[in-house]
Amino acid sequence: MRKLKKFAGITIIILSIIPFTLFSQSENREKNRAVWIHSSMFSQEKNEAMPQMQEMLDNYAEININNLYCFYSMMFQHQKEWDFLEVLLEEAHKRNIKVHSIFCPGQRVKIEGVIKENPEWLIRGMKGEIYPNLNIANPGVKKYLISQVSEALKYDIDGIHLDYIRFPVNQRFSYDKATCEAFKKEFGDSPLDVHQDCGSMVWCEWIKWNAEHVTTLVREIKKTIEQSGKNIVLGADVFPNHRSAEILIAQNWAQWAEEGIIDFVCPMLYTNDLELFRQYVKDAVKAANGKCLVYPGIACHSSHNKNTPEGVAQEVKISIETGADGVVFFSGSSLTEEFMDKLKEDIFK
Repeated sequence: MRKLKKFAGITIIILSIIPFTLFSQSENREKNRAVWIHSSMFSQEKNEAMPQMQEMLDNYAEININNLYCFYSMMFQHQKEWDFLEVLLEEAHKRNIKVHSIFCPGQRVKIEGVIKENPEWLIRGMKGEIYPNLNIANPGVKKYLISQVSEALKYDIDGIHLDYIRFPVNQRFSYDKATCEAFKKEFGDSPLDVHQDCGSMVWCEWIKWNAEHVTTLVREIKKTIEQSGKNIVLGADVFPNHRSAEILIAQNWAQWAEEGIIDFVCPMLYTNDLELFRQYVKDAVKAANGKCLVYPGIACHSSHNKNTPEGVAQEVKISIETGADGVVFFSGSSLTEEFMDKLKEDIFK
């Protein structure tokens, strides 16, 4: 009987030590180390693009980059004799790097093709001016965007990634007749007939109404992924502060996390101010509330800042210290050898 107790005690000790060690090692391996890349980084000719792509991926593999979020990943397949996304997936997967296809619902669009055929999809200002952005509140726009996601799901991608999942900054919603009438049917007033400021209760509802349309699109994209039967993730690039994002661009990403309709968020924290960066990472982790993963976006060079290798390494450390689940670098064109060498000798040693 005593032997059994002793054996059980040893077993308990082993179990209490070994799994902890394995978990720690596994956690380090699985931390998200991602880069935003763009198909325009490569030649449009396959024989020139292949060595460029292979060199980039080999460099990323050296610092254990494990995810790529690719803009315009489906760009060449209808124009050239080769399929960029198919080749990228094959080369990345050889190196155990996952690839996520990026979609930008609220970004500026070219007025051509199906968009030119549907001018009612475009945002109209209060005076009737037309903006080259899609009105996410329009049912036809949602259907069009879902069809694009469905096309990407035909590939062996590892995720769908949403950027510009919002309206243009400073509440540039659409004031076309159909949209205003849809809102008026619910609230009794057109947004054009009330004070355009947050002192108006109807205007506050107008902001929330547009934000709900963006959220509905995210829900529908999540549903489309689930119905495909593919085990892939849905992520989103978001503005740093979820409260101001909801008001300024109708991007209620804290709600997306709460509902579980996204798997991770990438707050775009492009600053050289380390204390400000730390505070925003803390806020993002708190807003996500454990309902989705948080990967702070760290810029090597952006329209908001120009960082240093030392600054980038410090922001990676801060992200880990404050409870983030990984990081993503902006962007492939500015994550140069100098930055990668610093990461390799320091935080990614």
